[in-house]
Amino acid sequence: PTPTFEAILEQETNQRIKDQYTSHLICGIDYTYWFSNQSVDSYNDFIYFTANIQSSGNLISAFNNTSIIKTVDNYHEIFGIRYAQYVRLALDLRNVKYITRNQSIATRCMLGVGVPFGNSNDMPFEKSFYAGGPNGMRGWLFRELGPGTYSKPNNLNIECIGDIQLEFNLEYRFPIYGFLKGAVFTDIGNIWTMRENETFVGGEFKFNTFYKQLAADSGVGIRLDFSVFLLRLDAAAPIVNPAYPEGERWRISSLQLNDFILHFGIGYPF
Repeated sequence: PTPTFEAILEQETNQRIKDQYTSHLICGIDYTYWFSNQSVDSYNDFIYFTANIQSSGNLISAFNNTSIIKTVDNYHEIFGIRYAQYVRLALDLRNVKYITRNQSIATRCMLGVGVPFGNSNDMPFEKSFYAGGPNGMRGWLFRELGPGTYSKPNNLNIECIGDIQLEFNLEYRFPIYGFLKGAVFTDIGNIWTMRENETFVGGEFKFNTFYKQLAADSGVGIRLDFSVFLLRLDAAAPIVNPAYPEGERWRISSLQLNDFILHFGIGYPF
């Protein structure tokens, strides 16, 4: 069958995104600091914190003026591949407070920033930040939200990524019966690009407007807790959608059943 116009546009847009953000050699350092005071044998409040920093291309760039590195179209290549140059910081702070042995309130704050420079105009695709999916903004599908106020043309299925991420999650967990447990949650956050991007129009991060572009969802979940492992089913709907014009982003009054997104997962989302 002949592809439709929407299918061709979707394919071309996805290819443009991947061409823009990929085909780079990543070579650098990756350091992660991890802390947790959780005790497996008790139900005490605990915090969990990770800080990850990555750097790529800085060591290779020292050889830019040697025979090892070739310059092609004002960019530097090694072994015929353009290398990526960036720094990336990701912070993840989680806290669980127990109300009773079987009831708890879990929160998470996430902050991520990636800065391309030198030999890169954009972050590599796989190192970019994303929002949506079973472990983040659950009112959206994987890589569906953002960046900024970007709105997909004709609801095309393209992957949305950015250089900056800010997210906050809140979840109340409670027992129902036996191994059956429940949860009520809300997620707030979004991603942004470091600068204006022709692919993701409206996605640029600006200090005076970013807070107006925070998305929000709310939902409920069912957990089958077998102690050794946990199965999870969450249903969430977007209640604030920054893809809509300002003044129309609150979607509570217009929510319908088909606005809810179902996510299946193993283990808690955070």
